[in-house]
Amino acid sequence: MNHLSEAFRAADPRPDPSAKRGAKKNYAESLSRHLSTAIAAALRPRFPGIMPDADGGRQESLARSSKGFKRLDVNYSTPDLGLGLGVSIKTLNFRDQKSSRYTKNYTRIDNELRAEALDYHVRQPYAVLAGVVFLPVDSCDDGKAGPSSFGQSVKIFRHRGGRDESEDSPELFERLFVGLYDYEALVGALPGEDSCVFFDVMDAPPKARRPRRSEVLGFDEMIAGIVQTYDLRNEPPFEWAPDE
Repeated sequence: MNHLSEAFRAADPRPDPSAKRGAKKNYAESLSRHLSTAIAAALRPRFPGIMPDADGGRQESLARSSKGFKRLDVNYSTPDLGLGLGVSIKTLNFRDQKSSRYTKNYTRIDNELRAEALDYHVRQPYAVLAGVVFLPVDSCDDGKAGPSSFGQSVKIFRHRGGRDESEDSPELFERLFVGLYDYEALVGALPGEDSCVFFDVMDAPPKARRPRRSEVLGFDEMIAGIVQTYDLRNEPPFEWAPDE
């Protein structure tokens, strides 16, 4: 959890919800860069050379796609594999002032994810792509007659996840998570394990409540899930029949 706490602290100052759009956009871009560094750091023991580097350099490095080179938030590429693993990071940090919900930009983000997955997978169909969409945890609390902003996010982004090696679905990500973060807890003196949790969009979400701890993954568990998906694609385990 220290990696994520450092990312949120490094992205400060966080604008007031009433701030102008430009200030919020600059904050989102800064936060995404620091989150990219944090996720790359967690993956680096398994993927040496992953970018961004340990100092936060080589942000949005280039990876070859069907439309030439495109920028990727977290990029593990080798001469043998080409793009082996990529992680795309999106953040939605403030409620829409009119609707008081976080749902305004879901369609835009889904379109961005679709374009990224399609461009990379058409060129490199065996690349493993993961996506993480970060939302404040109070996105779980605005469900009234319908689903909460969090519940709606899972409903929308589920159509962008779940790609399997046997499927010809280049527009999908292999893994896609919604990261629920508690900003005040993350930047506090003692951020806990539950300050940011991750929900796999292929699971059934609660409609209008916060997910229970048994329904979500911690940061290390989310990272382990990405690594497992990569290993299943590139180094699937060999199984023997049981001894008599």
